[in-house]
Amino acid sequence: MDREAHAAGPGVDDTNRPPRAPRVTPEGTTFFVTARDAPRVFLLLDDRVLPFEDGELFVPDVRPGQHYAFAVDPALPLVDPHALLLDRSHRHPSVVAPPVEPIAWQRPGHELADAVIYELHVRGFTMRADVAHPGTYGALGERARYLRDLGVTTVELLPVHEFDETENHGNYWGYSSWTWFAPNRRYAITDPIAEFRAMVQALHAHDIEVVLDVVYNHTAEQDAAGPVLHLKALDFTHAYEPADRTGCGNTVNLADPVMMRMVLDSLRWWHHGMGVDGFRFDLATVLSDELIRAIETDPALRDAHLITEPWDAGGGYRVGDWPGHERWVVWNDRYRDDVRRFWLEENHGAGLLATRLSGSSDLFSQGPPRSLNFISAHDGFTLRDMVSYDEKHNLANGEQNRDGRDHEPSWNHGVEGETDDPAIRAARARTQRNLLATLLLSQGVPMLVAGDERDRTQGGNNNPYNQDNETSWLDWSAGDPTFVKELIALRRSHRVFRRRVFKRDEDVDWFGPEGAPADWDATPARLGYHLKGERACYVAFNRSNESCRFALPAGRPWRLRLTTGEASIENGFLVVDGPSVTVAH
Repeated sequence: MDREAHAAGPGVDDTNRPPRAPRVTPEGTTFFVTARDAPRVFLLLDDRVLPFEDGELFVPDVRPGQHYAFAVDPALPLVDPHALLLDRSHRHPSVVAPPVEPIAWQRPGHELADAVIYELHVRGFTMRADVAHPGTYGALGERARYLRDLGVTTVELLPVHEFDETENHGNYWGYSSWTWFAPNRRYAITDPIAEFRAMVQALHAHDIEVVLDVVYNHTAEQDAAGPVLHLKALDFTHAYEPADRTGCGNTVNLADPVMMRMVLDSLRWWHHGMGVDGFRFDLATVLSDELIRAIETDPALRDAHLITEPWDAGGGYRVGDWPGHERWVVWNDRYRDDVRRFWLEENHGAGLLATRLSGSSDLFSQGPPRSLNFISAHDGFTLRDMVSYDEKHNLANGEQNRDGRDHEPSWNHGVEGETDDPAIRAARARTQRNLLATLLLSQGVPMLVAGDERDRTQGGNNNPYNQDNETSWLDWSAGDPTFVKELIALRRSHRVFRRRVFKRDEDVDWFGPEGAPADWDATPARLGYHLKGERACYVAFNRSNESCRFALPAGRPWRLRLTTGEASIENGFLVVDGPSVTVAH
């Protein structure tokens, strides 16, 4: 069977229902399959085995809820790669989904240049929350008000495509899709599609957008020893590349026209049918340049946010030369490492900090909003752990501590792990505030990780990909998000922190102590950052071991809005007494 059926007929809304998902009518259901490597394909329904003809098969009286499977050998049921619903407990794991009614999505419509992104795991975010059904789409919808009050504009959800949480040493994060169309049933009570859509509506009602972390670079079929789910049997020589660039045993051939169309169908379905506002592409250097152009020029995706992780496990790295249009926002790991090294490592000067604060013009010529700035993400230390541990502690993952990033920038402040020493605890808290303030007062698009605002720890585990337990779940009884709330409010109330273009020399000044021009060699641990404009701001950074006075620019009165020291300034200002300000060490 080497021909692909044309599934979309006249009047079919391909954006609201993927064109190759089963099409239900009052008379029955039409199924579609692409199988360029299989001479024959069968449809398995209960105890019936029906042959496909030219990739399409109409079966009378098949209704929503019917379990089915594909097969090239009737003894080996296969998943429909376009299925909208899966039930992995059934011998025929694909499920005919009911027709999905269009929704006029009330999208918040935030520009990414103004966004504050909050990365979270649907299950882990609410497993310890006081909600009706912890760990579900509905529970996340219940917590929408918390996110709005924090100041978040956009949530970025770790993968929600159906995946197997039992594979290998376990799978909590979900970066191993069974299909690119079916929402994870485990995060639902009864109806994954309806409950996901209701969650999106709840978040939209609180002015919060939804971005999905999508994994198109590989599938759960893994290497030769992995399971045969669908493409291995149906389309192996076309669907996968010979080389493994993902570290997962397989790499999807995203230059193949059929696979490119499958990705585009998936994106359209989640954007229009499920209501999400954008996508973060995992290991995105696996995407072909042709697919990147197709995504950014697709009329059905013209208002979708596009975020890229511009590297892969095979050595591909395109942080500074991502090929897409300026619509793409790029994860900036250089920002992560340079900011953390300034605050957490000695002899790391302020020159690179200034470059990152300014939007990383050395990497992105299109402007600061091209840079997605982060200091932590789902992989790596949490904010609290990066100030509490010098080494990773991943033994619980079952890989003898070999997994996870080695020697990522961190500083335990003198004691490895938890301590009751009040001086160390105070120093760690101050360093956390310094890192958060740097992130949210930088040019570019900031991303927080769920729980960093509440002092969340993973006990030094910097790769808890299989920790579906309290290691990964957010503890709602811990921490105080007030400081982060104030930082976000400050950022959102001052456009000088959200510039669309790189600053000209007359828009910004850099200072050292006492108002002298910045000397990047002589004062590497101290930096003043003066952003000019109608509502000018001055930010002073002091990493040294002693307090330092910074002279404030003359010509206007200054008020202290925020400090990372011990004093808290809530919902107001302190008038600065004199022409300078002291910044504690």
